[in-house]
Order: sequence, then C-alpha cells, then structure tokens
Amino acid sequence: MGKTQEGVDKGTRQNLILRLISEQPLGTQGDVVEALAGVGVEVAQGTVSRDLAELGVLKVGGRYLALPHESNMAGIEVLPSFVLRVTAAQNTVVVHTRDGTAGAVANVLDRVKGLKIVGTVAGLDTVFAVSPDNAAAEEVAGLIADVCRARTRPAGTIE
Repeated sequence: MGKTQEGVDKGTRQNLILRLISEQPLGTQGDVVEALAGVGVEVAQGTVSRDLAELGVLKVGGRYLALPHESNMAGIEVLPSFVLRVTAAQNTVVVHTRDGTAGAVANVLDRVKGLKIVGTVAGLDTVFAVSPDNAAAEEVAGLIADVCRARTRPAGTIE
C-alpha cells in the first residue's frame, strides 16, 4: 500500500470510487473502503455510503455498477422498460429491445462504469454488446437481466 493521501477532496474521491468500481468487482461498502485504502485514501464507511448514494451507484448481482450523471441522457433505470430479452452468445451479448429503443439502451450500456463491455452496436430493436471474452459476456447478460428484473438497490444503504 502506498502513502496515505491527506485531504483528498470529495470530487476526487468520488471519481476514484467510479474508477475502482469499473476496474474491480466491488460488492460491499467495506470492499470500496479497502480499495480506496489500497490506493492510499483512508475514508470511513459512512462517507463511502454517502458517496455511493450521491453517485447513483447501484448494487446489481452482488456488485456495484455506476452510471455517471449526464443531463439529458437516459439512465440505467430505463432498461426494465426497454429491454425484452438478453442472451449471451460467445463474447457478445444480444439485447432485444422495444422498437426504436436500441440506441438508448446501447448508450446506457456504453456509459455504465464496471460493466465489461468493449462497445455496442445498435439497430432499431437489437443491441450487440461486445465483451472481452465469453465469461464477461455471461456476466454482462446476467447483470442486465438482474437490472431488468429490478433486483437492484441503491448502494448508499447500510449493509
């Protein structure tokens, strides 16, 4: 572990949390506290809880996913309304959507931090999301299915 960083501001800490979530399968607030400590940032679990809530991080399938807030952009909450079926096929995830919504779904998937997707291609009612390997595609398909079954909860609650 490196030297502790004193006085890390909230914005820097939250950006670091988003980066760590995208790089590691973190599933508890304790995991996030440990990951931050691993890069030299000491923080209390209560602070992490507030940060996760403010960032809009979701706990899906036992791990955290984050969608950075951008004005005029659809969020992960649209997936249950738009996605009809999700299938992993080798290293590709095929997402069938309602007519005309594939572009919005692809945009959301491209922006989610922590989702193992290299990129997406959208048609009218189908999204092809490419993952780095078959196992990642299975994981992504499962996470999308979990979101669509509303098996999500805000991450900022006490565990």
